[in-house]
Amino acid sequence: MNSKEIFLKAIKLEKTPRVPVTILSGGVWVFNRKGMSLGDSFDLAPEKAAEIIMATNEEVRSDIVWAAAGCNNLAIRAIGGKANFHKVGAASDVPDPLIAKAADIDKLSVDKLKDDPGMQVMLATTKILAKNIGDRTMIGNSQWGPLTLAGLILGTEQLMRIMIKDKPAVHAMLEFTSELCYRYWELFVNAGAEFVSMAEPTASGDMIARKQFMEFAMPSATNIRSRIADKVSGTMIHICGDITKFLDLIPEIGVNAVSLDYKVDLAKAREVLDGKIAFTGQMDPVEIMQNATPDGVAAACRDCIERAGLTGGYLMMPGCDLPPGVPLENLKAMVDTAHSHTM
Repeated sequence: MNSKEIFLKAIKLEKTPRVPVTILSGGVWVFNRKGMSLGDSFDLAPEKAAEIIMATNEEVRSDIVWAAAGCNNLAIRAIGGKANFHKVGAASDVPDPLIAKAADIDKLSVDKLKDDPGMQVMLATTKILAKNIGDRTMIGNSQWGPLTLAGLILGTEQLMRIMIKDKPAVHAMLEFTSELCYRYWELFVNAGAEFVSMAEPTASGDMIARKQFMEFAMPSATNIRSRIADKVSGTMIHICGDITKFLDLIPEIGVNAVSLDYKVDLAKAREVLDGKIAFTGQMDPVEIMQNATPDGVAAACRDCIERAGLTGGYLMMPGCDLPPGVPLENLKAMVDTAHSHTM
């Protein structure tokens, strides 16, 4: 059974011969190893970018290879915003809101997404990945969720204020950002991605209440998941921070898996989600994956497996994107630990 087959069985809550294991995103890490920023990768020929990604995964052996990893803010750039792609650290940031008030969302259009030069390179790279390794390795793609995109477009602080003062305006923004997320996914799915992930840090339990999650984050996430579901093999949502108070709501979104931050206890996740959806996590990307020794990583991974249980539906994954300083030996320790545990 190859890597892709194991992953697909896991998200269907079926027993697998070993613990599935994958990185989350990793674009900055992959290209930084070659002395490049993620932004530099947009200047590569797609064949070269794909070669680097595939060669890296031959060393890492992740069950998912993420196409356009860390490139979420290309969507913001394509609709008229500015995205800074950094040499090290976070993949990119959006330094300024695109609009001054929520009503200005009508001035933006998603129609030029594919015209962004970086998007063109990443889409061509995705096609090459799918052709060369897509038969045996899952090709994934990630984009910010609607609430997080709304915060980038308007400014997160302003968005938080109108979530209380002007709810209709927020819902209007989420209609636009849902379409933006869906159209971004659609481009990459047409290029060969088979698994999509929605990253919703603004929906964190550290930022919003359960009531706000139910009113704003859930409906938009559910809507775009249902729109893309018949085009892909699986869907996932990743929410940073502690989402324990939301865990019981996640299966209602309809995703196949939820990616958990290190703040969420895996034993609690098993208790709430068992038999409903798969869950992943959740080694601390900095304290464990970057700063620990390989033996320390292996110990943390064994602890995750013990707390998550071996009854199916658990996938080993760091709690968020990889910092650029993560040693390759630590990733190998994570993968070796997962491969050594039969289900």
